[in-house]
Amino acid sequence: MSLLTERVNRIAGGALAIAVLAAWITPFQRDLFIGDETKYGQVVREMRHTGAFFLPTLNGVPFTHKPPLHFWIVDLLTVPLGINSLWAFVLPSLLMLLLLLWLMWRMGGPVAAFVCITSLMVWGSAQTARMDVSFTAFLVLGAWMMLRAFERDDGRAMLGSGVALGIATLIKGPMAPVIGIVLYGIEAWRRHRRPRAADLGAFAVMAAVPLAWFVPAMAMGGAAYTHEVIMKQTVGRAVSAWVHHAPVYFYLLHLPLDLFPWFIPALFALRRANRFYLSWIVAVLVPYSLISSKLDIYMMAMIPAVALMIGDAVRERRFGTGPNLVSLALLLFLGIAGLVIPVARLKGPEAAMIGLPSVRMMFAVLAAAALVALIATWRSLLGSTLAVGLVPIVMMIYLAAALMPMINDIASTRRLIAALERQHVPADRIALYSCPELWSRDLPPELERVRYVDAQDIDHPAVIATSRAHAAEIAPALTAFHRVESVRMIGKWFDVYRR
Repeated sequence: MSLLTERVNRIAGGALAIAVLAAWITPFQRDLFIGDETKYGQVVREMRHTGAFFLPTLNGVPFTHKPPLHFWIVDLLTVPLGINSLWAFVLPSLLMLLLLLWLMWRMGGPVAAFVCITSLMVWGSAQTARMDVSFTAFLVLGAWMMLRAFERDDGRAMLGSGVALGIATLIKGPMAPVIGIVLYGIEAWRRHRRPRAADLGAFAVMAAVPLAWFVPAMAMGGAAYTHEVIMKQTVGRAVSAWVHHAPVYFYLLHLPLDLFPWFIPALFALRRANRFYLSWIVAVLVPYSLISSKLDIYMMAMIPAVALMIGDAVRERRFGTGPNLVSLALLLFLGIAGLVIPVARLKGPEAAMIGLPSVRMMFAVLAAAALVALIATWRSLLGSTLAVGLVPIVMMIYLAAALMPMINDIASTRRLIAALERQHVPADRIALYSCPELWSRDLPPELERVRYVDAQDIDHPAVIATSRAHAAEIAPALTAFHRVESVRMIGKWFDVYRR
């Protein structure tokens, strides 16, 4: 290794360490946020309380939205850490982030690893209770092993790819084998390679890993469970999504945000890019574009390929500082815009919070960091590359340190928990309809026994909490109640009724 390469690795490694450490700030003070996180919190709570480990449940019904591996790990972590410890929920993602970055470094060096973690979708997801980072890490492992198999004609590496993709399937679902098969097909066609015995064995292993759980799960869950998983959660999401429906060009329009802040450098890195990375991008982008259900988070699977592409371009100096400086200028513009935007033009109480001094300060930090970076790195390709990644992280560090209590108040269930506590009724006489599952660091154990009901099984509670948007669905049940409190969470109103 030359002295110049060693210096580059040392500088990029230091910037990488800053980004990694910054990802460990928020778990010290935040709660699970409403949506998938609170739902996963309830799934794990039921695993602990009812023993539904092999086949996790949500509100007593087998949970079909995701495979169980992620929940198994979280459940085991709650044994030493406790069910109300956020660390039990976020440690899997934080630790898988380290695996992901190690793989990226091995494949493309420290700059590629740095670009990967400073993609805000990756950096932010690493601090959540979601399984997206774990899924991405095993996809990367599968892609790396596949590349080694193609380049070295290594059958064991191809089998390793099958194992990794099988584990990814057990983490998040069937898109892992879809991406793996498409990537294999593109590369086999491009390299004029006919399938070998090891290739077929890899496909068999890729299927066998998740089936080792799913076959017994079907026997335990019965026909209704099997139909729900196969027809609704798999086929239904692919061809006739009931949620997140979007047109085929959805991701093309969203790529600037999905790859933030690396979209412009990525465009310039396409020139003379490694063809395997291009195949990887296509293997993610095309299948996800063709299925009916679409979410931006699905594009995390292509970010490592983009990061590797940018890392190569920087190392080979395929572009100058221009793309990085344009990216920094855009960050400066965003910071200034956040400082000067008139609050009167914003709708809703949450949007109006942009006028708070602490929030304005966040944009000031962004603008100042971008301006300093523009001035300090305008002649250095490596320096400007690292600045593009670090400037948003600086802003996010401020957000984590100064704004997390306010974000917790808006995005967690704390307000609803407080409203229910004020009713002073036994938890088993509280019914929640179309409400998020309750979770906070200091959730009273009594409230773990509230009932999550549908319109047919409300029974005779003393208190009903419901989202205002769905209250009409249970209007007959509410006739004997009067509204005593209203709380606003994640931009929606929830009402508490008492008999």
